[in-house]
Amino acid sequence: MRPFRFRLEKVLSWREAQLAMEEADLERLRSDLHSIEAAIDALTLRDEAATERMRRMRSASGSEIADIARRHDWVLQEEKTLRSRVAECGRKIEQRTAAITEARRKVELLERMKDRRKQVWDAESDLELEQLAGESAIGAWRRADR
Repeated sequence: MRPFRFRLEKVLSWREAQLAMEEADLERLRSDLHSIEAAIDALTLRDEAATERMRRMRSASGSEIADIARRHDWVLQEEKTLRSRVAECGRKIEQRTAAITEARRKVELLERMKDRRKQVWDAESDLELEQLAGESAIGAWRRADR
């Protein structure tokens, strides 16, 4: 009896590897998003701390006030840049999620094909075994009659 062999096994393995790569990319993107959001939070905390220090100052020179204003403008620009990175990362996550959905669909399709082929092979094997058993029984019966 021949062993079960799925002709598209290499394709299935390749699709599974492709799915794993897509999932790894998604995890990397989620990590990047988390890092960017953490940077925004840290930037906000630093700006709030600087603002609080400014409020506590009893007197400030013009250059100190100008430095604080420049720092605040820089923080706002940096936050805008980081927020645009968050949006871009979000778009990439959506694209990657769609790619993962498609890759999963392809893997599942091949797995269903493999399962169907295995069922057919099992049925053919069972039939072959039944035929062999029948032939063996007939042969034993003929030998017993002699």
